[in-house]
Amino acid sequence: MKNTFKLILALLFVTTLASAQKKESYQSLMMEYFSVSGIDAEYEGAYDGMVKMVQDAYQTQEVPADTWQKFYSNKNASVAKFKGILASEYRAVFEDKEDLRNLIKFYSSDTGIQYRKNREGMTDSQRAELQTFKKSNTGLKLFGRIAQINKAKESASVYWSRELICSVTTQLKEQGYQSSMHMPSCN
Repeated sequence: MKNTFKLILALLFVTTLASAQKKESYQSLMMEYFSVSGIDAEYEGAYDGMVKMVQDAYQTQEVPADTWQKFYSNKNASVAKFKGILASEYRAVFEDKEDLRNLIKFYSSDTGIQYRKNREGMTDSQRAELQTFKKSNTGLKLFGRIAQINKAKESASVYWSRELICSVTTQLKEQGYQSSMHMPSCN
């Protein structure tokens, strides 16, 4: 009776685990990776910087504060769009969910957090964990394809930033405002 109960509990646990893994999509794992690796924060800051740059270009105009606030409040949607673009670029590097799970596990660990924040401050044991991760299949993909990853980020960033700047400047132009700096062609 006791063994039967343990067997039922074990089967229930395995079934629940398998069900949870089926439900996690590649895209949801990628979004979690972007969050724990700092890509979210990086591009939220980039969004604010780009809107501020456009705002500076219109500083001689009397653009109302609520107009700028509208642009700043669109950050989450814009960054989400960027991450969707970047996720499609990253598929060539991280082909399967297991890589994403491993990346999430690494960047969520104390070692991954320290690595992201301040590599110089890593302890000896964190350095050893980092070396172990670098030798794993996922680590080899991450660190062995860094040029490909950077190119993917650059490509997605260029597309996204141009689209963002064009959207903001087009809306401002429609309201009758003119920029004091050269803006990209938005055709």
